Amino acid sequence: MSYRLGVDVGGTFTDLLLVNEKNGQSWSAKVPSTPADQSVGVLTGLTRVCERAGIHPGDIRHVMHGTTIATNTVLTGTGARCGLVTTRGYKQILQIARSFVPGGLGGWVIYNKSLPMAPLACTIEAEERIDAKGAVVTAPQRRAGAAGAASAASHKHRGTHGIAHQCVCQRPPRAANPGARRQGIAGYPCVAVFRSGAGDAGVRAHHDHGGEFLRPSAVARYVRNLETKLAQHSKDVKLHILRSDGGLSSARASEEYPVNLLMSGPAGGVTGAVWVAVQAGFPNLLTVDVGGTSTDVALIRDGEPRLRRETTVGDVTVRASSVDIRTVGAGGGSIAHVPELTRALRVGPQSAGADPGPAAYGKGGTEPTVTDANVVLGYLPAAQRLGGEMELDRALAHRAVSKIASALGKDVRDAALGIYDIVNENMVGALRLVSVEQGPRSA
Repeated sequence: MSYRLGVDVGGTFTDLLLVNEKNGQSWSAKVPSTPADQSVGVLTGLTRVCERAGIHPGDIRHVMHGTTIATNTVLTGTGARCGLVTTRGYKQILQIARSFVPGGLGGWVIYNKSLPMAPLACTIEAEERIDAKGAVVTAPQRRAGAAGAASAASHKHRGTHGIAHQCVCQRPPRAANPGARRQGIAGYPCVAVFRSGAGDAGVRAHHDHGGEFLRPSAVARYVRNLETKLAQHSKDVKLHILRSDGGLSSARASEEYPVNLLMSGPAGGVTGAVWVAVQAGFPNLLTVDVGGTSTDVALIRDGEPRLRRETTVGDVTVRASSVDIRTVGAGGGSIAHVPELTRALRVGPQSAGADPGPAAYGKGGTEPTVTDANVVLGYLPAAQRLGGEMELDRALAHRAVSKIASALGKDVRDAALGIYDIVNENMVGALRLVSVEQGPRSA
């Protein structure tokens, strides 16, 4: 008898669903995520759900996996620090990006642009040029390029920039010649030159990973690690990763094109919501998926989600197809703070995550989060959760939210209500983006 396991790794919790493929019987489990190594949380949940089902992990033949690792990395601005190599004259390409400020004419007043993963200090301009057909106009000097790559890679040992990946972004961004990508030094000369001198800092070419605004992460390493550990439990198991467009890819394809997993977890939520809604007779709906780090919303029309040619997370856009989902840094673990400059309450996008998590979890977290505000307001009762493994601590939540109260000169309940109102408004703003701000439906 074979079984299929569904796994959804979030920033705070990991959810698992085990299904008997013969009769449809199912079992579920929910465990805390493990940010240091997310595969640990997955395997802990796998063991637990198998115990509940009374089966051996070796009976599982397929693991269908969705994850928000990449989504949360982009939203919170964490992950590996990267360097950038680009054609001379394009050093500020990540800083300028598309010069888009959301929020209408007055949006610039409150808009805080996220910092690019490759700062100017870690950007190298190469003396090279290719034309629109992929032909080399000015070839880079191999010795100079190797020296530059080695210099950039050495930043990670200085404790300041921590470069772990080097992205090569040449202009023009894509060659018209289909074979140019396979020509190495002849097609994209900087890639080969910098790979020869980058040492152990991985070198990626932007044309393989969705455009010049890509923000690399450790997704590929995570997939490889998870596949290896799953094989130790079941040698015949096959790992399938959910893509941003709602389709599935193999583990190998996911390693090679991690940008396609940027909206993996959110796409799974939309796919599940569509199935349930259609079965219930509601083909037109808005989906809202609130997690620990982010809230993901989508518009479903006639039982089908919209697809986009690009993937957008926060204010970061990459060229990879995805379900039309808008993600904002508004989740249960989003941290509330009052900047000294404006003295105005803000919530997110930084998140307490799973470790240490919100203060109410009692795992060492001290920052005020949306979860703590909900506990103070009584919207989340301090009852046992996760099958009795967790009990929310109201006193710790009250202590954390009191920081906001002191900064604003208000009582704790008013401060908690402010956090609650702001995070809800952030979620409503995301819903506007996928609905009324799309304009009238075309004929």
